[in-house]
Amino acid sequence: MQPIRMLLLSDWNLNPMVRLLAEPSHGIAIEAIEGPYNQVHQLLMNLNHPSWREGLDAHLVWTSPETMVPSFKKVLDYEAVNIGQIMQEVDDFCDMLIPSGMNSRFVFVASWSVPPHYRWIQTLTNKHNTGLTNILMQMNLRLAERLSGHKSFIILDSTYWYAAIQKKSYDSKMYALGKIPFTRDLFAFVAQEMKAVVCGLLGQSKKLIICDLDNTLWGGIIGDDGMENIKLGGIDPVGESFKAFQRELKRLASRGILLGISSKNNEQTALEMIEQHPEMILKKADFSALRINWEDKAQNILEIVNELHLGLQSVVFLDDNPIERDRIRQALPGIYVPDLPEDYTQYPVFIHTLNCFETSSVTEEDRDRGKWFQIEQQRQEGKRLVGSLEDWLSSLELKVRVTKLNAALLPRVVQLLNKTNQFNMATRRFTTEDYWTWSNQADHSVFVFEVEDKFGTSGYTGILSLSRMEADQAEIHDFVMSCRVMGKGIEEAMLYYALLAAGSSRLTARCIETSKNKPFIDFMKEKYVPGSTERLDADQIHMPNYITFIEE
Repeated sequence: MQPIRMLLLSDWNLNPMVRLLAEPSHGIAIEAIEGPYNQVHQLLMNLNHPSWREGLDAHLVWTSPETMVPSFKKVLDYEAVNIGQIMQEVDDFCDMLIPSGMNSRFVFVASWSVPPHYRWIQTLTNKHNTGLTNILMQMNLRLAERLSGHKSFIILDSTYWYAAIQKKSYDSKMYALGKIPFTRDLFAFVAQEMKAVVCGLLGQSKKLIICDLDNTLWGGIIGDDGMENIKLGGIDPVGESFKAFQRELKRLASRGILLGISSKNNEQTALEMIEQHPEMILKKADFSALRINWEDKAQNILEIVNELHLGLQSVVFLDDNPIERDRIRQALPGIYVPDLPEDYTQYPVFIHTLNCFETSSVTEEDRDRGKWFQIEQQRQEGKRLVGSLEDWLSSLELKVRVTKLNAALLPRVVQLLNKTNQFNMATRRFTTEDYWTWSNQADHSVFVFEVEDKFGTSGYTGILSLSRMEADQAEIHDFVMSCRVMGKGIEEAMLYYALLAAGSSRLTARCIETSKNKPFIDFMKEKYVPGSTERLDADQIHMPNYITFIEE
């Protein structure tokens, strides 16, 4: 695991965070480099300063509002202020900050806030253009507005940090001694949040929640208690909590997190509960895969993961039973298995504390992901009814539309690049701005593939990028395909299109093997000229005759 190199810029002493960031979690470790104390302005104005080392992946700018916006100090001192002057100083800060985006891939900016213990005049604090809270909100909104056009800049919510730890966050003694304003608890929480955010930006966040049923999605044991005695909804506090927990899972599903079930139960009884209980928020259609039986849950989970073409590292397993949780931790260590609270009324709060679902965007493809996997179940059912794989593939009436990259498709393309691991040739990661710049270079071409069949569209699920470095040679740089269209020959069609796009040129492709892209490596094994690991053999690349290609 290669650490992420991050420069810390602050008008405080952030030294306690360095070791905390270095501790691996979420599959991420951050090598933090401290900028000189209280020299944020100096470093932002001198991008050749030694602190801006080569190979930086990110930098964090965490400052107090009165330092970066001097007129805000007047608010703290109860002096008359000019809101226009404050906004101008925010603009000046942004003008100084934005060029630093050239020095690293991601720029994290902590939103401005005052220490959580700080009490201003409560009757005035939200008064427009006068109160501290109101002006601070306007400053943060202006900051967000100014940085909105720069996709590598991510604004983090520092107010959430203070509230979420539910412990003392400010340490006045340590500030007096060493200009360290925060407690170890806060620094530890922020370090975890930073690693979670980086994990999401690198496409390593969780994609699937597999749930138990009894005492996980509802209170009680359906096989013993019967539907009429299950605690779900109503005026019962435990029942209300389970319903609220389901509602939170539904919200996660609505932004692209898949849901599955692995439960030791009678399938018919459990499905009747899911479909017929009037308080159920989640229905059968909300789950992309079901394993309701008396088999080992580890085996069931493996089947679900294989069915959905995901890796174990993409899965969160939720089960109230500590024995089942321990079984999955030991049998499938790649899966994240958090401990559920013993108090059922804490379930809705617990699901909000999970920081493993970070993402840099929520697209229409994300919102429709659950629906696409439900349609895939219909396809697989059709597969069982036909005589052969070839007959099934022909019956799907597959169409592949190819479009050159444009600004409207850019967010989805960057998302695919950054989140796809299994079928990804080079596992290159980009910000939106960087990839747009790369794609617009001379002799670079990026093609986006949309897959459709008789059941509906699977959305934009493939990317090919090529460059023509010489007159007689073209190179594939990105060959990426979503797992949801694997196994249908789409990858063959994409590679054949790359051959067509290269024309008479020799076509090369350098695969970079990772711990996660074995499906891609296996696909490409036989595609090379004998003795070469880069030059593709045109005789080994064929267009499936059951796929219709449409260029737009």
